[in-house]
Amino acid sequence: MTGQTSKAQIGGSDDAGELLELLARQMPIVLGAVLVVAPTAAYVHGLRLGPSALAWNWLIAAIVLAALRGLFVLAYWRLRTDMPLWIWRTGFTLGSLASGSLFGWFGWVVTGSGDAPLMLFIIMMLVGLTAGSVASLSADRLVYAAFALSAMGPVVARFALADDETSRWMALLGLVFLVTHLGYSMLQNRTMRDLIRLRNQEKAFSRELAEARDRAERSNSEKTRFLLAAGHDLRQPLYAIRLLLDSLGNDGKDLRAERIASIGESVNAISDLLERMLEAARASSKGYEPRLAPVELATVFRQVGVEFAVEAANKSLDLCFVGTSRWALGETTLLTQILRNFVGNAVRYTERGRVLVGVRLRGDKLELQVWDTGPGIAEEDLTRIFEPFHQLANPGRQAGRGHGLGLTIARSMAELIGGIVTVRSWPGQGSMFAITLPAAAALPHIEVMAKIRVFETPARPAAGRLLLVEDHAPARDILRELLAGWGYAVVTSAEAGQALADLDAGGALPDVIVSDLRLPGAMDGLDLIRTIRARAGFPIPALLVTADPAAPKPEENILVLQKPVGAHDLREKLDEAFLLSRSARAPESP
Repeated sequence: MTGQTSKAQIGGSDDAGELLELLARQMPIVLGAVLVVAPTAAYVHGLRLGPSALAWNWLIAAIVLAALRGLFVLAYWRLRTDMPLWIWRTGFTLGSLASGSLFGWFGWVVTGSGDAPLMLFIIMMLVGLTAGSVASLSADRLVYAAFALSAMGPVVARFALADDETSRWMALLGLVFLVTHLGYSMLQNRTMRDLIRLRNQEKAFSRELAEARDRAERSNSEKTRFLLAAGHDLRQPLYAIRLLLDSLGNDGKDLRAERIASIGESVNAISDLLERMLEAARASSKGYEPRLAPVELATVFRQVGVEFAVEAANKSLDLCFVGTSRWALGETTLLTQILRNFVGNAVRYTERGRVLVGVRLRGDKLELQVWDTGPGIAEEDLTRIFEPFHQLANPGRQAGRGHGLGLTIARSMAELIGGIVTVRSWPGQGSMFAITLPAAAALPHIEVMAKIRVFETPARPAAGRLLLVEDHAPARDILRELLAGWGYAVVTSAEAGQALADLDAGGALPDVIVSDLRLPGAMDGLDLIRTIRARAGFPIPALLVTADPAAPKPEENILVLQKPVGAHDLREKLDEAFLLSRSARAPESP
């Protein structure tokens, strides 16, 4: 099949190349007809008018022309991809014009001979050739028109120039015949084009179906490997917890404290893996739509730098963030997590040297780069490192050395914010991971200060009234004791209906609401918070705690926490929510 560029050269028709191939396939039939009809015509001419050098020369010319056209067809099949399509189309058209002209000239000569039977035979021959060529030459309308007009035109002209009325009527009928068959050729050509388009659409649908099937099979395979690896990583700490719990009853006080600390480490490992899996699910969720806005890269650098400063110092690594005043178009949370994954991997796998983080301007885009002097990555592994749970330096799946999800999550998050992740590596020397994002203009100073104020760490306030709604009894009891130990006056409910009934019975409005999202009954935690707020007449701050990866986005003064939540994170969010409660109740200044 001819290339797309060739198709464009003859007018941009997508099916022109296929039509020309169809014409080339039909050409042997056309040439075969010429080789049968031409000798017959010459023989009949000799029978009626006697041997003639004119007829023999015409026959030789017709045969030579047919042979040349045959060689042209062979050249087409061998060289069609090496030459523009318009050259081949021109060659087929000129060959058809030359063949038609030979037959037309022969018809002009015979119709002037005055031999009625010979004239009738030649007219029938020309009419038959012209009508029969509709099927074989209409793949290209110009090729058919060149033959039909040059073959029938001279005969029609001969009759039109005659003096008698009968000849002129014959010329009119010949003209009608020509116009009619040119119309048939156009219809035939349109039908061929439609059939080719339908066939190409069917092929395209088949390819898309095959690609979709392959994607589904790959996705199922990846999910299977993902779950198997996750199951392994989850079973290890759960197994340790089970053994530690069984041994607590037989241990002394000091050893028991050690066992409890080990349980905490195992729980942290499970929590970290679950959080990574939820991040991966959120990053690959089609329903998640990030809010793209200008992001100050210096702020992202500071946050990530603080997180890994201690770990880098413990390994005597030089962790360096090159100062920048540039802004990128993205989402702060996702971009921070992407950079956190890059820097975390660099610090984890680099034993000596340094980790360098900086920004390069690439036209209208920014490339955030993380360089390290680690072991590097072999070229054949550069694509595999983005597969879930794939760890080059941890084939034994040892705990404490990550889960192999960071780069998978980073690439998915980058796609969400329109970024492109690239990696270059030099085995034995180091690697460079980067994300490329559109550059953005800096926000006005007022908006920047407003964002800074939002993320200021609140001072720890005194405790107040707290409504806890949790349907899981063990979790509810533990949370009640924990919150009461922090000085909160805790009122608990197992479901939204019970909490509203207690308020209807005279219960005081809470200062803060802590509720699970999924609750028994028709009302969930978010509905409960909205209902209590409507009764209070102001937005009571609330914490919505959930294990649902598709948790609702925070509303005004509502903080969303993903389970499992540690006591430290819970306390910080409660302090922040309680401060919000004070500001919500405070009267407006005059």
